[in-house]
Amino acid sequence: MRLSFAFAIPILLAAALPQDRVMAADTLRVGGTGTASGMLQQVGAAFGAASGIKVVVISSLGSSGAIRALAERRLDIAVSARPLRAAEAAASLIQVGSLRTSYVIATSHRNPNGFKSTDLADIYKSPSAAWADGTPIRIILRPRSDTDTELLGDLFPGMRDAIESARLRQEVPTAATDQDNADLAERMTGSLTGTTATQIKTEGRHLQAVPIDGVEPTVANFESGAYRFAKKLYFIVRADGDPDAARFMTFLRSSEGLKLLRGAEVLPGAE
Repeated sequence: MRLSFAFAIPILLAAALPQDRVMAADTLRVGGTGTASGMLQQVGAAFGAASGIKVVVISSLGSSGAIRALAERRLDIAVSARPLRAAEAAASLIQVGSLRTSYVIATSHRNPNGFKSTDLADIYKSPSAAWADGTPIRIILRPRSDTDTELLGDLFPGMRDAIESARLRQEVPTAATDQDNADLAERMTGSLTGTTATQIKTEGRHLQAVPIDGVEPTVANFESGAYRFAKKLYFIVRADGDPDAARFMTFLRSSEGLKLLRGAEVLPGAE
């Protein structure tokens, strides 16, 4: 597999600095979308063992918060669920690559039936929607400003209107973060929410991914294109980036890094 990363700029910056700075043990601060937190913990631990650089994953920042923290030098790498905006790029930030993971519809139901992608909006609209065994479907929403709300609306026909319709129902909760969303979905009987394969896998979530159009979101199905619903993760650094950040990105591109990513149900970006 070929990882979609533009390494030239950060690697050249690393090479331009004194060798003892490049090789010194240090702390690398990484954070962003909650989707990536578990994956970053796992990959960061392996990178730390190989390099002597301690990776600290800062949780609960979100995409925009992480990009701001990067610009303010409180982070060394931001992992965003959206691409850089023009104003952010103008602030000397660089998008150096992307990864992708299956975006899934998940539930606490132990044996969920699958859905057609064209039926999902009607399920979100209906207060009386139920699983095949009669268990009520209890949907969970995300804030309007969250990238997952936009993604859900983009991926499934009619979902934008369905989400807004569901917001009018008092019994429908809104989860602020990716981790809040998964926590709530685990607690609610018959829950239904959008999340990712990597979050379920790396956080050991007790959730089931629902087959869509008869296809399960396995890594093999995702890689082949049989399962077509994806969430992208964008890696962003400063233009005067830390050499340790460049080393981390190089590690992700290595055979060991790619193997770890695949184990976390993450694949190279398609660009």
